[in-house]
Formats: sequence, C-alpha cells, structure tokens
Amino acid sequence: MSTASPTPTTAAPARRGVVLDMVLLLALVLLTITIAEGIGIRSLQVTSSITITVLPLVFAVILTMVLGIPVWRKGILRRVYSGRNVAFSGAFLIIIMLPLMARYGADVAPRLGEIISIGWVFLLQELGNLGTVVLGLPIALLLGLRRHAIGSTLGLGREGELAYITEKYTLNSDPGRGVLSIYLIGTLFGALFFSFLAPILLGTGLDVRALAIASGMGSASMMTGASSTLAAQLPEMQDTIISYAAASQLLTSFIGTYTMVFLAVPLQRAMYNLLMRGKDRMSAPSAAATVRTGGSGASGEAGPSVGELFAVRRYGMFMGVLLLSVVLVLLTQQMKLWVNPESTPITTLTLGGLATLWLFSLLGLVLGDLMTLSRLPVVRDFPVLGWVSLVSLAGCLAWSGFVDAIGAVDFLSLTTPILAFAGISVADRLVDLSKTSWKVAITAIFVFIGTYVGSALLAQFGLSVTGV
Repeated sequence: MSTASPTPTTAAPARRGVVLDMVLLLALVLLTITIAEGIGIRSLQVTSSITITVLPLVFAVILTMVLGIPVWRKGILRRVYSGRNVAFSGAFLIIIMLPLMARYGADVAPRLGEIISIGWVFLLQELGNLGTVVLGLPIALLLGLRRHAIGSTLGLGREGELAYITEKYTLNSDPGRGVLSIYLIGTLFGALFFSFLAPILLGTGLDVRALAIASGMGSASMMTGASSTLAAQLPEMQDTIISYAAASQLLTSFIGTYTMVFLAVPLQRAMYNLLMRGKDRMSAPSAAATVRTGGSGASGEAGPSVGELFAVRRYGMFMGVLLLSVVLVLLTQQMKLWVNPESTPITTLTLGGLATLWLFSLLGLVLGDLMTLSRLPVVRDFPVLGWVSLVSLAGCLAWSGFVDAIGAVDFLSLTTPILAFAGISVADRLVDLSKTSWKVAITAIFVFIGTYVGSALLAQFGLSVTGV
C-alpha cells in the first residue's frame, strides 16, 4: 500500500514548525552565550596555592543542561528542547566543533619543531592513560562493581572503548553497561571535571606544559576543558599550552586504540584476576573480536556508500552548520569586547581567520570522508577532528599568513558556543544518568583522575629528563 505524499497545506506548517524550532534553539544559544560571557571569567581561591578559574564555557554548559532538565521543560522551553532540537545539537555538535580543531592545528604549526624535539615525551605520557585501570579498577572492585568494572575502567569511555566492549561483550552485558555509564558521565560532565582538575594540579607544582600534554586524552571536549582553563590562568603561555595539548590529542587519536588493545586490556585482565583472587576470572579476548575505533555500533555494521558520503545535500548542510559555528564565534568575541574592551579586537584579519577556519574545517571533512574508503584501519578509523587539525597544520606550515589570521580569532570565543550546544545535546540523557549506579559515578572520578594525573606525571618526568 502506497503512502500519500504530503499536500502543500500540510507541508507548509511542518516547514514552519522546523524553522520555528531552529529559531528558538539559536535564541537559546545566543542568550546562553550572552549570560556566560556577561559573567565572564571567575576565579575561586581554594587554597593559597590553588586557584580554580571558571570560564564562560562552564557557565554555558551548566545553564543549557539545567534548563534541559525535564521538570523545567514547560511552556516555551518544551519547544526549545524539542526532540528535533536536541537531536540536531547532538548530531551536529562534532561539526560545530571543527573550527576549534582547525584552531588547534594552527597553534601547533609555529611550534612543530619544538614539539618534535621532545616527541618521545608525548609518546611516554600516552602510557599515563593506563591510569584508568591502575587507579580505577581497584576502586571499582572495592565498591563491588565486579564485571561492570571491566567496561567502566578500560578507558575514558570514548568511542574506542565503546566499540571494543560492544564487540567483545555486547552492550547488554555488565561490561557493556559499565562502559555506557562511563560514556554518559564523560559526555555530561567530562569537560567540566577537567576544567576544575587541571588548575588544581597546576597548584600542586606540576609543570603547566606537562598538564597541557596530558590534556590530549582522546576527547575533544575534555581536552578543551582542561587546556582552556590552563590557558586562562597563564595567558602568557596560551600558545604553548594549546599547541602541546593539540599535538598530544593528535597522537592519542592515532595510537590510543593500540594502547588500549595491547596494553590496557592485558593489564586490566591481569589486575582483575589478581584482585578477585579466584572469585571470578576474566579470560583473554577471543580471536574473533575486532576493534573499530570511531565507530558507534557492533561489528559488521555497514558504513555509508560513496554516494551517501559525497551527496550535495549532505555537504550543503555541513557548510551551513560550519557557517553557523563561525558566526557564533564572531558574536561571542564581540560579546567579550563589550564586557572587556581589552580583549581580542575584531579586525579584518579576524574575519579572514574565521573564513580560514571554515575552509580548513570543510577540507578536513572531505578528507575524512575520503579516508573512510581506505582499507587501512589506522587511516579509515582516524577521527574527522584529527583530519581537520592536520589540514590546518599543513595549511599553516605552507603559509604563515594563515597563522596570523587564525591568531586574530579569540581562542576562548571558540569554546563557549560549543559547550552551549553540548549542554542541549545531552538534555535527554539526564534521565538515563539518574539510573546509573552511584558506584559507577565514584569509579568515573578515579578513572578521570587516573588518566590525567598518570599522563601528567610521565610528561613531567620526560620534561625534567630533557631539561627543557
């Protein structure tokens, strides 16, 4: 039986509904940016040596998350947080983040030689990601999580761990529920957590460069939370902090999966069997298990066809969302100027920088789509965020004018709109969070601390050995 196509009289109201929803969404984002930037950067003195800098991005994500709590969704807020708007924010958040990733590539370019000279330090700190197992697993078992601990302590619960646990145990298993819980907690609160943890560790005397290197932990939002706060506390070292964090993030994107499979998994299995003392035994992964980084589902899931990847409508949507992203950055930078006339001014060079970020983001998207056709897993599964950073890095190495233009774009102005959309995107997951065991929530704290502190300590050791 065929389905009748919508008549003009029914299609027009539907289109108006879509437009109204989008207008309300953008109005909320603009209001959030205005409030967050109006509050500005605030400092909390914890001790005489520890100061926590709270950035506008923190206020942005808290505001949109709080307004998204179901009990508040009445009247116009119900329309603002409609299923369509929440789905849009979640689906296109990664696209909205791409100009920030392009900025990271531009920050690496002027310091590439310096980064390469201590490249082994970046490799060494990668071992710090094992801190999720070393610190998190004993805590999880002590709390009585048992098999949930396998999924909740393998890593930060990002896409790589999610794909591995899915293929090894399925998401309906105890390890699957564990990794989903960590994924949810990290998505909701990861950036917030690291924006507070980074300055606390800075107050303990750790080298800010070591903390910047440790910030590249495989999650763009978590890296942004940590590195942005560090840069705000030490503005004279902002370029170094951002470039080190970006370089570390790229390295983690390349080898993070292999660190997990060849180091974290065997370590976790050995520790689990030792700590359980025969009460339960974790077996080695079966030979049939495969790992797909950057994936979202179980093995065997077919990817999009070439025609779907390079559809004109698809890229038209990407171009429009990228334009929205850079326009919001421009508005945020103007808001900063109204609040603080001493902040980064808006000039013709700024507009050129935003156009460059838009272009590099689009080129990175195209390159990422092309690479999904590769037969090499390390290339095929490399995240689009990484490709955008590499495109920007290559462009800025080819011509220093790109660096000057992008440098005229205020760094923190790139972050506030992203976190506003991030808060909206997780609105429907807040109910799911209430179903997460408090034991997993406590475990998540130690998992987050373990990876960041472990990486920072190894990076600190490496920097001290090199004497730089």
